[in-house]
Amino acid sequence: MAFSDEQLSRLALSAAFEPGDESIGGLVAEFGAIELIDRLRIESSEHDLSRFGRRWQSRDWLQDAVAELDQAADQGVEIISPGTPGWPTQLDDLHERAPLVLRKKGPLNLRQAASRSVGVVGARAATQYGIWVAEEMCAQLASEGWCVISGGAMGIDAASHRGALALAGPTVAVSAAGANLAVPASNHSLFARLFTEGAVISEVPLGANPNRRRFLVRNRVIAALAPVVVVVEAALRSGALSTMREADAMGRILCAVPGPTTSALSAGCNELIRNGGAMLVRNADDVIGEVLRASDSPECFAQSTESINLFEQRVIDLCAVRSVSVAHIAQGVGVSVDACTATLHLLERSGLVVRTVKGWRATNKAHR
Repeated sequence: MAFSDEQLSRLALSAAFEPGDESIGGLVAEFGAIELIDRLRIESSEHDLSRFGRRWQSRDWLQDAVAELDQAADQGVEIISPGTPGWPTQLDDLHERAPLVLRKKGPLNLRQAASRSVGVVGARAATQYGIWVAEEMCAQLASEGWCVISGGAMGIDAASHRGALALAGPTVAVSAAGANLAVPASNHSLFARLFTEGAVISEVPLGANPNRRRFLVRNRVIAALAPVVVVVEAALRSGALSTMREADAMGRILCAVPGPTTSALSAGCNELIRNGGAMLVRNADDVIGEVLRASDSPECFAQSTESINLFEQRVIDLCAVRSVSVAHIAQGVGVSVDACTATLHLLERSGLVVRTVKGWRATNKAHR
C-alpha cells in the first residue's frame, strides 16, 4: 500500500506526542501534518510551538516512522489514517482529540465492523456474575451480527471479547499498548485469537508499553467507535465510567447492567440507572432494542437524508419498496458484496435502512 507524506507525518507525530493531545490535534487540523513538522523544526513561539518543537527536535521521528512502517509490514499490521478507506469516520466526532493514526493487527475490516458495533466495558476485578453477563450478552450480540468493541483488559473486557469469539463474531480490542503486543500478558491466548480472528488497534507505536494516561485516553476511542456503550460492572470511580462520560459527550446511547445493591462493583452501574444517565439493560435484546428505538429519533445520529451521497441514495432506492438481499443491492449498484454490506451498516447506523429476515429495507426516515 502506498503511504503518502501526510500519512507518514501523522505516524511520526503520533509517536512523538502522547495520544489524545488536544493541542497537537488542533495544530494538525490547522496546518496539516507536513506543515506542522516544518514549523516544529524551527524555533517559534507561535501557538506555543516552541514547547512541542523541543520534543520534536530531540530525535529523528520521521526516520522512526519509516522504520515502524517496515516493522508493520513484517508483522502484518495495517496503518490507518483519516481519509483512507479503512478509517471509521465516527472517530472524527472526537475533533482535535481524534487519533492521528491507528495501528491495526488482525483481519477484521475496522470501518465495516465499527459501523454495526456495541462498546462493552466494565471492571477489571469483575465478579463471576459480571463475567457471565458479559460473555452471554456479547455472544448474543455476535450471533446477531454486531461487533463487540472493548479494551482487551482483564475482567469484563476479556469476557466480552471471549463471548463474541465463541460465536465467531467480530470483535475489536482498543489497546493502550502497541497493537502487536498482548497486554496484559495474562490475556495472551485471547490476543492470539484477536490477532487471527478479530482486530487489535492502538494509537501508540508498535512495541510501546502502556501507562496510566494511555489507559484513560484510549477510553475515548471505544466511546467514539460504537453508537451504543454498555457498562456491565463498575465502581463509583472507575475507568469504565470515564468511557461512559466520553460516550455521553458525543451523544452515544448509554446502557448499564444493574447489579446487587450490596455490590461495590455494581455501584457505578446502579447510580447511572438511578440518575437516568443510562438505560437499564439485561441482555443483548435490550441493547439492540435501545439502538433501534434511538434510530427513529432524527437527532440521534449525525447523518441525515441531506448528507448522504449519490451512491448511498442508490442503495436506499434499491430497497425502498421491499426487503431485498445484499447480493441484489450489490449487483444493482455495481460493487462487491463486502463493500455494499459496509455501506448498508453505515446507513443502518443512521436509521436509514433496517435489516429484516428477507434482507434490507429502507426506513420511513429515508423517505422524509
